[in-house]
Amino acid sequence: MIVLETGFGDKDEAFIETRFKSGVNILFSDDNNKGKTLVMQGLMYSLGNEPIFPSGFNYRECSFYTKCDFDGTVWSFLRKYHSIIASSDGRIHVFDSISEFKHFFNSNIKKLPLIIKDGNKKIADLELLYQIFFLPQDKRDPSSIISSGYYKKSDFYELIYSITDGGPAPLDDVLIEEIKRELFSLGEEKRVLQKRFGFAKKHPTLSQLTNQSSDREAAQAKKSIIGSINTRISESVRDRTREENRISKLERLISELNSLNRDLSSGKVQCADCGSSRVIYKNEEFSFEVSNQFVRNEIIESIREQIKIKQEIIDEKTRLINHEQGSLQRELQSIPKSVQTIMLHAEEISTSAEIDNQISKVDMRVSELKEQLEDSKNATAEAKAGKRAIVNEIVDIMNFTYKELDPDGRQVFDDLFSKKGQTYSGSEEQEFYFSKIVALNSVLQHDYPIIIDSFRSGELSSGKEEIMIKLFAKINKQIIVTSTLKSEEYSANRYSNLKQVNAIDYSTHQNSHILSDSFKSKFNKIVSDFKIV
Repeated sequence: MIVLETGFGDKDEAFIETRFKSGVNILFSDDNNKGKTLVMQGLMYSLGNEPIFPSGFNYRECSFYTKCDFDGTVWSFLRKYHSIIASSDGRIHVFDSISEFKHFFNSNIKKLPLIIKDGNKKIADLELLYQIFFLPQDKRDPSSIISSGYYKKSDFYELIYSITDGGPAPLDDVLIEEIKRELFSLGEEKRVLQKRFGFAKKHPTLSQLTNQSSDREAAQAKKSIIGSINTRISESVRDRTREENRISKLERLISELNSLNRDLSSGKVQCADCGSSRVIYKNEEFSFEVSNQFVRNEIIESIREQIKIKQEIIDEKTRLINHEQGSLQRELQSIPKSVQTIMLHAEEISTSAEIDNQISKVDMRVSELKEQLEDSKNATAEAKAGKRAIVNEIVDIMNFTYKELDPDGRQVFDDLFSKKGQTYSGSEEQEFYFSKIVALNSVLQHDYPIIIDSFRSGELSSGKEEIMIKLFAKINKQIIVTSTLKSEEYSANRYSNLKQVNAIDYSTHQNSHILSDSFKSKFNKIVSDFKIV
């Protein structure tokens, strides 16, 4: 992936950066607040990253644009808040959420890693993937990932393993224990079902037994846990239903667009109020003129892709629902025998055929779980060793890079993250991140550029900065970093005199206002190329 250009703005003012090259690019200025961070964050935001913009900047009101080369295919992206449009070879693809865009990215632009999250395989979100090559200026935490929320350090390790091994890691110890507990519960369930099977054959006409047990406390203790699981199941079911409803609406929309015919034999379709013959299709953030046959066909095709992606999301929600249902089943099976008796006899006695069917399902699930355990047992030892070896290799390169950068430095890295609460002084944090991002690139051999906002923060010395630039120049890929120079450094043309650097000066930009009307026409033309009204 090579970044060709990027920009952001609205219909009145904008900024566009087109000066990127394939080697080392340094966006610099003689002072802060010249727009470098907005450009870097806007670039990544347009590619589906989470917003990490400086406070005070109302990014929701702007559209963000980036053009990239992916292995010879040029893709352009336009994002406004949650909506993203991807365009290549004149075709547009419209997405109402980052989740939809991620699935399209994975299927059509570049394959994304699979990780195990909460016991389920899933495509890694873009915000996690981008952390292997992008370092923002804000929200850094050496002891964790950037903006840790849904994702944790363990997910980052899974991502690395997936990229290097071509697939997610085998079952970890926690999941293995959960499977063993489920197997035990299934054994108990089968024994109960077999008793019920015998009882049902002896009493086929008996419809219900009255519960006389006084053991209520154990049942109450499980109430909140089971209620929480049921809530998560309900939320996932609602999400799935919402996506199913959206598919129905999109299918109706395709029907309406297909039936749109403005050239009627007796006249044409026009607005009764203003007389305009233009027909507009609007999603959450963008509008398109579908009275144009070419644009209408593009929108219809894009909607079909949305339907396909939403079906993938529905399938993913179904897997999550099944996972939670499994958790619910385990909770129910762990209930004390006396409470099981309450629950058992409080329901209508099933027929022998129904119980026999339930026993068959239990046997199938037992076979499935035992197969998982056997596969994991065969692979675990080798996989764990391989996973640790990968991390050790990255850490070794981190230490080697650090010593190249600071031969007298006293830091020794033993992991990809620092210990919680560990304090870095001066430029140590920047040296840690630099070593880490270079090591990740070396081991993972990923196809993305290295992008660092404020790569010389923490009063990094000029000597160390020169070593960084030389190391960057040795990497055979695009590097995009930002830097703020001191007055004497700027006067001495620090970067402009370096042959291996594409120096891009932001010093002339208006302080705290990079947008201007000089880019308005070009930006509006870019936006119009996405078929937006």
